[in-house]
Amino acid sequence: MALVVASVPWMVETDYALLLYNVMALNALVVLGLNLLIGCAGQVSFGHAAFYGMGAYFSAIASTTWQWPLGGAVALALAVTGVVGFLLALPVLRLEGHYLVMATLGFNVIVTILLNQLEEWTGGPSGLPGIAPLEVFSFVIDSDRKFYFFVWGVFLAMFALTLNLQDSSVGRALYAIHERDLTARVLGVPVYRYKVTVFVLSALYAGLAGVLYAHYVTFISPRSFDIFYSVQVVTMVVVGGMGSLWGGVMGTALVTCLPELLHHFQDYHVLLYGLILVSVLVFCPQGLAPLFASLAGFLGKALFRRREAEERCRAETEDAPERPGSLASGEKGAVVRLPSSEKASAVDAPPLLLLKEVSVHFGGLQALDRVDMRVFPGEIVGLIGPNGAGKTTLLNAVSGIVRPQAGDILLNEASLRSLAPHEIAARGVGRTFQTVQVFLGWSVLENVLLGYHCRSRAGFPGGFLHGPGERREESEFREEGLRMLQGLGLAEKACWPASRLSLMEQKLLELARAMALGPSVLLLDEPVGGLNPRESLQLVGAVSRLREQGMGIVLVEHDMNVVMGLSDRVVVLRNGHPIAEGKPREVQKNAEVIAAYLGTGRGKGLGGG
Repeated sequence: MALVVASVPWMVETDYALLLYNVMALNALVVLGLNLLIGCAGQVSFGHAAFYGMGAYFSAIASTTWQWPLGGAVALALAVTGVVGFLLALPVLRLEGHYLVMATLGFNVIVTILLNQLEEWTGGPSGLPGIAPLEVFSFVIDSDRKFYFFVWGVFLAMFALTLNLQDSSVGRALYAIHERDLTARVLGVPVYRYKVTVFVLSALYAGLAGVLYAHYVTFISPRSFDIFYSVQVVTMVVVGGMGSLWGGVMGTALVTCLPELLHHFQDYHVLLYGLILVSVLVFCPQGLAPLFASLAGFLGKALFRRREAEERCRAETEDAPERPGSLASGEKGAVVRLPSSEKASAVDAPPLLLLKEVSVHFGGLQALDRVDMRVFPGEIVGLIGPNGAGKTTLLNAVSGIVRPQAGDILLNEASLRSLAPHEIAARGVGRTFQTVQVFLGWSVLENVLLGYHCRSRAGFPGGFLHGPGERREESEFREEGLRMLQGLGLAEKACWPASRLSLMEQKLLELARAMALGPSVLLLDEPVGGLNPRESLQLVGAVSRLREQGMGIVLVEHDMNVVMGLSDRVVVLRNGHPIAEGKPREVQKNAEVIAAYLGTGRGKGLGGG
C-alpha cells in the first residue's frame, strides 16, 4: 500500500488530482477510527463530523487567534477532542441501537450550532480564514505535493498501528464485544470500559484528521463539519465493509472519488451516485472487502491473515511441547491441570463458593428466594429443579450478570456481590452457557485465547505497538491453549473455524475457553443438553477429571442420570426456593422433590429409580 501511495504523485498531472487524494487521506483517517468503533465494538456513531470539526477549530483558533506554537495548538485540539469524546461516551454508550445513533446525531447538531453561533471565536457561518500551514521541524508543508506525502504518511502509520491492535488480545476482546457482549463479560473483558476507550480513540482519529484539514486548506467553516459529513463517513464504512480496515480504505476511495467521476454526467450525477451506492449495499451487503477477497484471493488482507494464522497455528500444533502434568499427554481426555488448583479435601477445606440467603427478583417475579449453597474444593454440586425454578438465574447471580437484591455471594471468603462480571471472572469464576456461545467465525484456538484475556498485561498500548513483550505473551497463551485443546482431543482441529465443529466439540471448546481463565469455581449450565449418550459420557468424563484437580463445580442439568451419577451433593430449587439438599440417593427418594418433578408424592424416585 505504501508503494502505491508513493507512486501516485508521479502519475497525476494536476494539482486538483493531488487535492482529491489529500481529501481521501483525511477521510480515510476518520473512517479508520469510525471503523474501529463500528466494526470492532459494534457502536454506530453519527457524530464524528463534530470531532473532526473540533480538532480543526481548536487547532486553528489556538494557532491563529491566540498565536500559540503549532505543537501546542495541535496538543490542545487533541486533548479537548479526547475529553469531550470521553464525557460524551460515558452516558451515550449505555444506550444501544438507534438510541445511540440519535444521541450522537444530536451531539453533532449541537456542535454545528455552536460553531455557527460563537462568531467571536469561530467566525460563525463566514468561517475562520488565515490559518497557518503545517510546519514540521522548520519544514513548511505549504503545497499539495508536500501535504500529500505528509498526510498519507500519517495515515499509513495510524493504519499499521490499528492493524496491530486488531490482531492483539485487545482486538479479540473488541470483536467479542461486537459479536457476543454477554459472553465477553463473563470471559473477563471489561466491556463498558473498552467501549468508552474505543469511542475516545475514534474521536481522536477524527480530531487528528480535523487538525490536518484546517492547516491544509487554511480556511474552515461550519458547513464542512455538519451532519451530512457524518453520514458520508458512515457510508464509507458500510460500503467498504464494517470491521474491515482494508475495506474502509476501499469504501473511502469509492465514495470520495465517485462524485468527481460522475460530474461528466451533469444533472444525473447525483442520481447515479445514489444508484451505485445502493447497488453496492444491496448486492454486497457485507461491503467491498469480502467481495474482493473472494474474487481475487489475496487481495483481501483478511484472507491472507487467516491463511497465515492457520500456517502458524499448524506449526505451533506440531511443535507444542509435551510437559509433565500438562494437557499434552497425547491422549484425549487427559487430566486438566489448572494454574492455581491443587487437590483439596472437601471435608477439611473451607467452601470455595458460599451463597448466603441470596434473593433475586424481577419486578413482581421472585426468581431466587433466600438461597443458601456451599461448594467445596474438589466437589460437584448438582443444581436441579423444574423449568423456571431459578437455576440459570443463580448461575447469573454468581457470575455477576444479575445482581442480587439481598444476601451475599462469597468466593474464597471475599464478596462478589458488588463486582462486575469481568471482575468476577478475573477472581476465578468460569462458566459455560445453556446454548453454546462460541465465536463461529474464529478458529478453535482463537476461541480459547479469548479466555486468557483477563490474564493479559498488554492492554491498548501493547496492542498498538505489538512489541516483544506483547508477542511473547501471545506466544505463551497460544502454547498453553494448544495444550488445553490437546487434553480435550481438539488439538488437531485447532486451526479449524469453530463453525465446522460438532455440537459436542463446541461444548468441549466452550469448556476449554472457561478453563483458560484458570478458575477455582466452574459453573456448567446444561453441559450435556442435545448430546447423545456416548457424547454425554465423554463430556462427563472431562468434568469429573476437573473435580480431581480440586475445582469446585456447580452443575445445572436436566439429565438426572448425569446429575445423580456425577454430583457429590444435589441442591433442589422450586420457584426460586431451595426445597432439598443432600447426597444424590437421599434427594432421589425425597417426596417433596418427586412431587416437584412429577406432581405427585408417589413414585420410586428420580434418575432411573
